[in-house]
Amino acid sequence: MKSPFLFFLALTGLVFLSCKSENADQHADTEVLASNETPSGVAYTIDIPRSELKWTGFKPTSSHYGIVPIGKGTVYVDGDLITGGTVELRMDQLEVHDLEGQKRTDLENHLKGTEAGEEDHFFNVQKFPTATFTIFKSVKLENDPVGTHEIHGNLTIKGITHPISFKAVVDLSSGVAMKAVAEPFVIDRSKWDVRYKSKTFYDNLNDKFILDEVRFELTIGALKEG
Repeated sequence: MKSPFLFFLALTGLVFLSCKSENADQHADTEVLASNETPSGVAYTIDIPRSELKWTGFKPTSSHYGIVPIGKGTVYVDGDLITGGTVELRMDQLEVHDLEGQKRTDLENHLKGTEAGEEDHFFNVQKFPTATFTIFKSVKLENDPVGTHEIHGNLTIKGITHPISFKAVVDLSSGVAMKAVAEPFVIDRSKWDVRYKSKTFYDNLNDKFILDEVRFELTIGALKEG
C-alpha cells in the first residue's frame, strides 16, 4: 500500500534532437524570478529514498543517462496550489547508469570535474556540490490539454540561476496524498555555463559536439510535516 502521506512529483522530459523544447525557448530571456515572501500553506518534507533526478545527455548519434540524488527540500501546498519550495540536487553524487566498470567511473568523474584541468568541463562539484530548484508559484490552468497547473521557479546550477516553468497535471485534492506529473521538460545546459563540446561556445567541432539540450525526469516524494 502506498503511504497516504506520499508526495510524488515527476518531471518527465523528452528531447527532440533537432530543436529545443517550447518551454526552454519561451523562458530563455526571462529575468530571474524573485520572491521574499514565505510560501503559504502546509509544508511537506522531501523523502530522500523516494526522490531522484534522472538525466539524459545527447550526442548526434548516441546518449548517456543516469541520476542525480536529491539531498533535501521542502514543498508548500495551499489549497489546490503548490505555493513554493526548494529541492536540493546532489551534483557531487551524480551517477552514470548506461555504462559499467572503468568507463562508468571515467564518465562520472568527467561530469563531476574531479580531474585536474577538467573541473569546468561540466559541473565542477568541488566548487558547486549542489544545484537547487526553487519553486515560487503554480498557476491553475483551465481546459488545458496538457496540464492542470503551470509551475514556475528558478534553477541554479554552478551558481548561475535561470527561470524555468512547465505545465503539469497536479492532484492535491486529498490534502494528504499529492501527485504532480509534468509535461516533457528540457533545459539548455549552455545557459548554466556547461561548455564542454557545446556548439554555443566552440566552432569547428564537426560531429564531435554534445547537444545543449538535456532531458530531466525528476521524482520527488515528501512527507507532510507534523
